[in-house]
Amino acid sequence: MVPSAGWLQVLFAAGLFELTAYKRQWMDGNEIPGDYGYDPLGFTKREGGWNSKELTDLRMKEIKNGRLAMITMAGWLSEESIPGSFPVWHP
Repeated sequence: MVPSAGWLQVLFAAGLFELTAYKRQWMDGNEIPGDYGYDPLGFTKREGGWNSKELTDLRMKEIKNGRLAMITMAGWLSEESIPGSFPVWHP
């Protein structure tokens, strides 16, 4: 069990991160989701920056994989909530 003070710290840290991201993405005029300013390998500094073909392809792959993960989690939650809702998963 995590104490209430622990949850409060986690929520505060996540909120701080989200507020920083919100300011960077929407208030500063840089409207690229996922641009948190952390690029240690310099991918966005290459030719074309955020609009390069390579980064555009990688961002599309990330969106598709994220959608697949959300569908998978929804299926898992359905199976846990309603036993037998996914007969393929039962032995």
